[in-house]
Amino acid sequence: MPIQRELLAIVTATSLSVAAQTAMAHEDGHGEDAPKAIQQYGLPLTLMNTIYEGEITAKQMKQVGDIGVGVSNHLNGELTAVDGVIYSIAADGTATVAPDDLQAPYMSMLKFEPTKTITLTNIASFKALQNAVISEVSSINSFYAFKAKGTFAYAHLASAHGVTDEDVDFFEYLGSRQMYDLTNVEGTIVGIYTPDYLGTISIPGLHFHFQNGDNTVGGHLEDIRFETMDFEIQEFDRIDVVLPNVPEFRSKKMQIIQPPSGAGAGGTDASK
Repeated sequence: MPIQRELLAIVTATSLSVAAQTAMAHEDGHGEDAPKAIQQYGLPLTLMNTIYEGEITAKQMKQVGDIGVGVSNHLNGELTAVDGVIYSIAADGTATVAPDDLQAPYMSMLKFEPTKTITLTNIASFKALQNAVISEVSSINSFYAFKAKGTFAYAHLASAHGVTDEDVDFFEYLGSRQMYDLTNVEGTIVGIYTPDYLGTISIPGLHFHFQNGDNTVGGHLEDIRFETMDFEIQEFDRIDVVLPNVPEFRSKKMQIIQPPSGAGAGGTDASK
């Protein structure tokens, strides 16, 4: 059995809770006393197996977290949750509040209760940001959530423009995304760090999204530059995953494919 398949089997058996009691699958809000965990709907593998539709709604997402990152059905817009509001990002980067009935094939949400703040200076690339952040965490084998707010000298963002061919290869799709730059912009970045060994469970590395100051522009963060920024951090040792209950997922044989890292997923040199 290939090592990735073994890892997936071990992690699925020991670390994941595909649980009916989680509020992501229910609207009644039960499970509030459960251990703190990242609440995730779907897997990177669902997208890479060209399953671009799910049934989780924005309303359900908001019940289990106040920050998060994901993408809407048919890849028709990046999704970013900031301070309990979920924003849908159009192909041109325009951000609007997502309607409660918007659905997604993949979304990670969490209740952000930071336990540590670090100050980073003179960050000139996403790679530099990742190196600086990783040097500050207590274990590179845990999950972490991050939030930072301030003025960014430069942000290179990617959008999700939607698919017309539901069978289009995910990597081909990533290469076709629209990219856009913001300079000297106030904003907020939120996201999750996943260690590489769990890369088939959640997007490996730093997966960050950006919202500008008035939440009118956003996107998937590909590259970044700033002088000084405070990053709030929260560590997680648990992720609860809900599998999509849609016909294509239930019937399709899933292939084990290594997902791209959180930044540079479309192949930008600057972020690598």
